Amino acid sequence: MRKPSLLIIFLTVFIDLIGFGIVLPLLPTYAEHYGAEGPMIGVIIGSYSLMQFFFAPFWGRLSDRIGRRPVIMLSTAGSVIAYGLFGLSAFYTGKTGLLILLGSRMFAGFCGANVSVASAYIADITTAENRSKGMGMIGMAFGLGFVLGPAIGGISYSFFGLTGPGFVAGSICAISFLLACFKLVESRHADGSTSVQRPRWEQWKHAFGRPQLRLLMLLFFLANFCFISFEVTLPLLLGSPSVKADELKNPQALTAAFQNPSTPAQQAIVSEFARREPSFDVQVKDRPAAEWLDALNHFIQIAPLHTNVVLQLDPAKPKVKGLLGEAEKNGLSSRYNRLVLEATFPGDISPQHFYFDKSQISYLFVFCGLVAAFVQGGMIGRLVKMFGEPRLVWMSLLVVAAAMVMIPNVVGMALLLLSLALFAGGSGINRAPTMGMISKSAEQHEQGAILGVAQSVGTLARIAGPVFATTAFAFQPVMPYLICASIAVLASLIAWRQLRGVA
Repeated sequence: MRKPSLLIIFLTVFIDLIGFGIVLPLLPTYAEHYGAEGPMIGVIIGSYSLMQFFFAPFWGRLSDRIGRRPVIMLSTAGSVIAYGLFGLSAFYTGKTGLLILLGSRMFAGFCGANVSVASAYIADITTAENRSKGMGMIGMAFGLGFVLGPAIGGISYSFFGLTGPGFVAGSICAISFLLACFKLVESRHADGSTSVQRPRWEQWKHAFGRPQLRLLMLLFFLANFCFISFEVTLPLLLGSPSVKADELKNPQALTAAFQNPSTPAQQAIVSEFARREPSFDVQVKDRPAAEWLDALNHFIQIAPLHTNVVLQLDPAKPKVKGLLGEAEKNGLSSRYNRLVLEATFPGDISPQHFYFDKSQISYLFVFCGLVAAFVQGGMIGRLVKMFGEPRLVWMSLLVVAAAMVMIPNVVGMALLLLSLALFAGGSGINRAPTMGMISKSAEQHEQGAILGVAQSVGTLARIAGPVFATTAFAFQPVMPYLICASIAVLASLIAWRQLRGVA
């Protein structure tokens, strides 16, 4: 009889997460294609996590009762159907397509049990001292899945259009299903212990009623909260040409420059601004910075300044030439518009330290994913032996805090990559020992249920984090990073104080 295999469970989760990574970056584009507006786009993106939040404990409890293998197979088969619906939605337009798209994401979230049940599978087949090393394989599957998924999604969209990513993701999940059918063996065996089947909220009450589990769940929530806040704000920080609050040096000076433009370029900008933003009266004194930001950023997105103002940029420079080419192709280039404003009002609008287009942003996420996969798959075992799980938990949170202070403040590509590597490494190291300690704090017969609760706690962070992060970013771009750095330091202090002496 074949023994349970870490490699097979790794491949099952990895293939499933590739499918998830294929469609995730494309969701906003698809939602807009069907006529969805901002709030509805948010509902579609968040529906997966909401459904996973409600149903992950159910799947965990079911796996405690009937075994890990059948639940993983059911989950993977459901994912095949969900991604098929995602591809099918492209054949429809308007509300019909939108409802099919929403239904596909909700069903995918309902079936999204693989990670929590795979964690329970690993808990079944690893010894206590190797538990965190085993959990690191789930983290490595996450990292590699999110590296390859978006790349495959982009290629499938290029070749097959709107239907491509959904059907390709469904096909990949079908491969995972076949792998589970023929290679995955059951990990949980009857040992005389009976799984206690509690209602959902009773299971939460049971888990949070145990002091060490409650502490570990809190630390897991806070670490996930910091991670998702980073994930949703990094593209805004590095990939948006909008003028941010800390880049508007002096609103009063900008008002004066708009009231009395002193150069031909300023006169041309002010004239075009008055035409494009007729409701914004530049003659109003002491106008709040927030109003200037709204008007300038709207202006950047709608005004083709390459044809309407005296150029302040050298069109022979490769970067400027590329932006001009983009402007001629699409009618405007918001990044070019931002550079023109910086050059025309150099004392009032600060230059951006970094700007990356969509493909370059994806490369940065690939870099972070590779770093996380490396530390989770290749270093966790040695680090646990060197430092122990409790120490790794609080040390990794300090690394996350330091990185979040650095990311919005660094100047230069080398320091940016260093700060991203520190964040990805710290986040990657944190997950495995935290999940390992949660697993060891649970009874053997309730591994699936407890890890299902932990998965829901992480999902709850993925629901709350984006709302907090984008709101704080709009107020001040550095704010979500500094607040999350403070949260990480606080979590580290709690872990250091409460986990000392824990084996």
